[in-house]
Amino acid sequence: MRNVYFYPVIFFFAFSLSACVADTQSVKTSELSESVDQALGADDWLGASYDAPENWTEDKGTELIKYTAPEDDSFMVITVVKGADDAAKAAMQAWQKFSPGFAREVRFINDEVANNGWQQQTFIEYESAISEERGFYAVVLRNANDWHVVLVDSSFAVLGKRGSQLNTLLQSYTVLGYDGENFASASAHKLDPQKVEALLSFVNESAKKLKIPGAGIAVMQDGNVVYEGGVGVKNIANGEPVDKDTLFMVASNTKGMTTLLLAKLVEMGKLDWDDKVTDHYPEFKLGSQETTDKVLIRHLVCACTGLPRKDLTWVFNSGPDAPALMAVEDLANVEPTSDFGELYQYNNQMPAVAGLIAGHILYPDMEIGAAYDKAMQEFIFDPLQMNNTTFSFETALAGNVATPYAINFESEIEEVEQTSDQGFNLTILPYRPSGGAFSSASDMLKYLANELTLGVSPQGKRLFAQTPLLERRIPGVSSGKDEYYGMGLSTKKIAGVEIIEHGGSMAGYKSQFIVIPNANVAAVILTNSDEGYYLTSAFQRKLIELLYDAESKAADEVDVFALEQQKINASRLDEMDLPGDAAILANLATHYENDILGEVSISTLAGETIFDPGVWKSPLTTKTSSDGSNSIVMLNPILFGVELVIGQNESGKRTLKLIDSQHSYVFTEVSAK
Repeated sequence: MRNVYFYPVIFFFAFSLSACVADTQSVKTSELSESVDQALGADDWLGASYDAPENWTEDKGTELIKYTAPEDDSFMVITVVKGADDAAKAAMQAWQKFSPGFAREVRFINDEVANNGWQQQTFIEYESAISEERGFYAVVLRNANDWHVVLVDSSFAVLGKRGSQLNTLLQSYTVLGYDGENFASASAHKLDPQKVEALLSFVNESAKKLKIPGAGIAVMQDGNVVYEGGVGVKNIANGEPVDKDTLFMVASNTKGMTTLLLAKLVEMGKLDWDDKVTDHYPEFKLGSQETTDKVLIRHLVCACTGLPRKDLTWVFNSGPDAPALMAVEDLANVEPTSDFGELYQYNNQMPAVAGLIAGHILYPDMEIGAAYDKAMQEFIFDPLQMNNTTFSFETALAGNVATPYAINFESEIEEVEQTSDQGFNLTILPYRPSGGAFSSASDMLKYLANELTLGVSPQGKRLFAQTPLLERRIPGVSSGKDEYYGMGLSTKKIAGVEIIEHGGSMAGYKSQFIVIPNANVAAVILTNSDEGYYLTSAFQRKLIELLYDAESKAADEVDVFALEQQKINASRLDEMDLPGDAAILANLATHYENDILGEVSISTLAGETIFDPGVWKSPLTTKTSSDGSNSIVMLNPILFGVELVIGQNESGKRTLKLIDSQHSYVFTEVSAK
């Protein structure tokens, strides 16, 4: 998972578009989608094909196509501008067609790796105040002298809810008649020593460009391990190198292991994917009885029930002493914002509850978190001989563990706080079935080998029944063009090649695994840096290049990401007050409280104003937005750029408003407790 709440919403949106378009760059999409074909005809003015967003209202003009979201407050617009001098001017001309008088300044602009037949591809974000709860963006694609512009004018809520639909349109937007690479029927090359060396060299050079200290890597083909080890260091201070057994938090890559446990219970006859959740755990509850009664076991792990992300509830309330039942309690008042099966919406509490229920079924007399830990050890880690994988922070931190890092606002590598009782990553503990495992490249490869063999051990013993194991991969809700979420696993196609994958993200740890059944290949990359997310995408592309002689683009992606990294930081810093406005900071209350997110304190330490909800903390600065509103802004590299709008309620009490994509939370000043 990527922790999208810890960045301005647009940062997630910008990166998801650029990364996902690159991932699907070679899919052949030369035919017009049916809706566009009917609307325009093959020889009309557009000269491009794309998949229109489902259930959006389409309004077709002679120079502009507008899609209005079902919520009626958000729009995607497609037009063509001829002969503009550059991408920024083409985008501004497009805005004037759609919204005459549009005059927002560019906040961020970056050329991406061009795909789908385009000669240039540029992403632009425009200035907006966080209090507007709205974003304005343009994706500009050049073919000769024609600039195709896709505008997005959307509320944060719709971006959070319908991001997969926006991604689908952009990922599918292709020069009409363009035939990309397609290796669906091709045989994969063998990963010989030269290719392995090329992969390692790529990771090593890319890590340096992206300021990633180290990465654990493991690759296998045809049942044989072709590489286990790493590049770089697990700790900058002592220079110790990463090896095959170095532990990293694998975060949401834990989800596939949790659904493997569920598959084992299906095999054992202890549950069925289509059982009602309340039949196994009556205490489970969503916002209404009607919704609760609809939820099946598979719904807990499919990202398809329409439940939005609720990460802030655990980010602010959790810690090393928090009970595992928090995951259950978090869901008690939550209702879906889209219908079951309608949209891809990622929620971490649901898979956490799934794992806890699995443990409870096996060990009903144990505390529910301990029951899950025991179940995973007995039924997953031990059979797969994942001897170093653990949910224990104490065990991980005392061993061969990679120290987490991030890039701070001064563009320097900074260590992320992580002890057994302090640090952002401790917030995942009650939700660990969704993302709490520490594992190594070697151990993760054993898990992936099981996916390749469909449940058979290297010694030929069947460990897991094939049918429930494979059901986890059945494509469910669409997350983008040729991308689907199953049950704790994602499937996609790159250049016609089917891939099973998942990513993981916690503070200072980013990871990705890749299984390519037709090539009989599995690979994993684990990084000890927040910037590792950029590398995991390019790593996947590089592997495809080596296996199929695909066009070389992975290195270009890394160069783009490295520049993007710098530009995003620079654009955020440019909007902040550094140092913060002393008068604004001095006028903050020392304690605030929100009914859902709990209490936070604000104090001064060594001349810095510190925001502290408990197990993690962040220095603060200030920002004045274009609408005149004042915000405090977090400078912790994990939370860099997160804003809370300063205000006052009707009773005159000071407030701080934290805006999430589909939720907002108001903290109100209280007396110290």
